[in-house]
Amino acid sequence: MEQHIEVGERTYRLERPADLETLWERLDEDAFTADERLPYWVEIWPASIFLARWLRKNNRRYQNRWCLDLGCGLGLTTSVASEYSGRVVGLDYEFQALSFARYSAGLNNLFFPNWLLMDWRNPGLKKNSFSCIWGADILYEARFFEPLFSLFQQLLAPGGTIWLSTPERRVARPFWDRLKQDSWNVSCLDQEFIAYKEYQMQIFLYEIKPDGPPAGDLAEN
Repeated sequence: MEQHIEVGERTYRLERPADLETLWERLDEDAFTADERLPYWVEIWPASIFLARWLRKNNRRYQNRWCLDLGCGLGLTTSVASEYSGRVVGLDYEFQALSFARYSAGLNNLFFPNWLLMDWRNPGLKKNSFSCIWGADILYEARFFEPLFSLFQQLLAPGGTIWLSTPERRVARPFWDRLKQDSWNVSCLDQEFIAYKEYQMQIFLYEIKPDGPPAGDLAEN
């Protein structure tokens, strides 16, 4: 199933095996047990579209820097950013997601993204490897928060920047509170209402940097 996503003046082609509802019906009970590996990666979420557009518009902020796309799914934001930096790594937990992401990058004549199969809860990467880290709609479960704090501390290079594109979720409030308590600098760069297919959400883009007091107010639920 091919989807076409407009990002700025370019339309990206993304291939996927089926929609979320169809894959959900095919899941066996094992998928709902230990690690709940639900196939959210088969959808293009509004937060990914918003982040992709921002990355394309603000490409000078990460050009020629090592960048990490957390939970890259079908690889939209990884592919967009790879047009401006050959050092973008799309990381995901699901092999099938990365297979489709790599195939889709080829459909768009993009051959520079680096794809990495890895659990961000146990990142096997060199310390301070990335100047830029980003993720789209990855704050939907509290069990991810502590591993994300650890990953930020381990992989973000000195002076580096994190960008998170996300709808405002109540479950994520402890995540933002923890960042403030740990003296991370958090600011809201932009927000926009994104409608794509049946998904319609107000999306916020946050910039996170280590050290210093918060530089902006978080949007309220």
